Amino acid sequence: MSTFKDMFRLLMIRLYTQLPGRACNQRGASALEYIVLAAAIIVIVGVLATVFGGDSNPLSDAFRDLFTDAQDV
Repeated sequence: MSTFKDMFRLLMIRLYTQLPGRACNQRGASALEYIVLAAAIIVIVGVLATVFGGDSNPLSDAFRDLFTDAQDV
């Protein structure tokens, strides 16, 4: 049990001493995550637009209503 506590203590020491340096390196990773999220949203909107094809579908109606409301303001 003592070796487990020692290993855990050493792990915590390494995490707390290296954590500030790792936070700076995560900036590029979070930007990449936002790019992937935006791409997924674009793909979902594109799929919904093609599945409901035609002039009257829920997606185009929603955008039309949004822009009509914006013009009325």
